[in-house]
Amino acid sequence: MPSLDLRSFVARTAALVDASPPTTLRETRRWLVEPFLETLGWDLRDASCVTDRAVDETRLEYVPTIDSVPALFVAVEPSDESLDESRANDLRQAMAWTGVDRAIYTNGRAYLFLAGRTDIEYRAFELSDLPNEEAAIATYSRDAVGRRLEQHSRPHIARQLAVERSRLVDDIVDRLTEATVQGEVYADEFASATDRFLDRLLVAFADGDSVRPGADTDIAEDVSVRFSESAITDDGRDRLSSTDPSASASSAAGSESSSIGREDETTETETETGSENGTGTSTNPTASAADQATDGDARDDSGGAETDPTGSGEYVVRFFNERGSIGAIGHSTPEGALVGTAEYLLGRGLAGVSVPWSPDDADRTVLNDEPTRADGSPMDAPKRLSNGLALETAGDVDDQAARVEALADRAGLRAMLTGDWKTI
Repeated sequence: MPSLDLRSFVARTAALVDASPPTTLRETRRWLVEPFLETLGWDLRDASCVTDRAVDETRLEYVPTIDSVPALFVAVEPSDESLDESRANDLRQAMAWTGVDRAIYTNGRAYLFLAGRTDIEYRAFELSDLPNEEAAIATYSRDAVGRRLEQHSRPHIARQLAVERSRLVDDIVDRLTEATVQGEVYADEFASATDRFLDRLLVAFADGDSVRPGADTDIAEDVSVRFSESAITDDGRDRLSSTDPSASASSAAGSESSSIGREDETTETETETGSENGTGTSTNPTASAADQATDGDARDDSGGAETDPTGSGEYVVRFFNERGSIGAIGHSTPEGALVGTAEYLLGRGLAGVSVPWSPDDADRTVLNDEPTRADGSPMDAPKRLSNGLALETAGDVDDQAARVEALADRAGLRAMLTGDWKTI
């Protein structure tokens, strides 16, 4: 792979910032971000680069494409502002929903690189760090991403539908309105139906045939995703520091006190290596919640969850109310997805559950204030939730799936399981 010449880019950018630092978003984009993306080989002047687009309600300044397939998400803040944690999480959510597995979030001085879909890895660098991190940054280049997109697949369609969704909705509603008598009266209904149709298509192409048999597939509007192993959490800090040295690459890789990578007791990160990020190195050694719950072992039905001990799966749960989709969680293991489901639902109708609680058709206690069942016997592989309740996480994949659906039902929601969920 040809050199990215990051050293020259950094020298030019540092000189420009010292002489006349940009003060607006427009100047940051033009003077700092666009030259960086061009150093990575992206042609931002070409019609193939989509600009100023909202995807899953996440604002993106650039969406470069390759053969019309969205390849990279780029979000930008003004140079004189720090990176926003909530926007970083929104960016992760948009990646998970669309399948676009590379994203960059920057203000021209601090750079957050994200890779993956459910187990999204991150690396945080300052401008001066870039020349020493060329191997990692090269995986975001036009050349590297292009090689990964050479073989067309169904998820590529999902990417296109997600990025063009708002335009498609407008176009279809306009056609329907023109084709019907007094169609403008029914424009809102046309828009709602079109939203549901496009989101159903998006999920079908993103997940292929992986939808769990019997799951509800009435996809609707306003889909967003929150991951239980999110490395970028909102713990009361509104902004990511662009000058704090703890946000550097070394701290992001190994320090729980990093301004970007710090996690609380219920939000933990599990990362993958090798082919996913192209660097062959792990970006965060912190174990996932699911790993802690199961001690990393594959277990049978009597002793815990039968899972892939490497945590390399993709278990996604999407939630719906009577109006449509309201969100989702994802994890690399089924028990991790179960824990994420419970945490997600605590603020959506589950918090007031009377314990000990078990699904109507099950004898096994699923939730209790102590890690014991209703009869006083100990739970298998209990996990303490953020509100203090103990969650039973033992069982095989089907047990976890049934428990996820039961928890959602108790909260008054419907759950659709996609990804690697399977039935025996």
